[in-house]
Amino acid sequence: SETQAFIDSLDAKEIEQVSKGSSLKLCMVAEGSADIYPRLAPTMEWDTAAADAIVREVGKMTYQFESQEPLMYNKENLLNPWFVVK
Repeated sequence: SETQAFIDSLDAKEIEQVSKGSSLKLCMVAEGSADIYPRLAPTMEWDTAAADAIVREVGKMTYQFESQEPLMYNKENLLNPWFVVK
């Protein structure tokens, strides 16, 4: 329900939702075939780290949903917070 609320808040005329793994969705944002990827559900660092490196290399960023700070890695707790890739 949180993800749908986020999607509903976007100012977009057409929104296509895609069912794929998190890493593939991050790569879609990196390559430009997707504009944004909100992940408002649990993931672990190993689910996102490699694809996030690709996102950052192309000049985009994965932001923590609550703070809008870049997603951090190598934390004591490897659970990612909710995030948005854009």
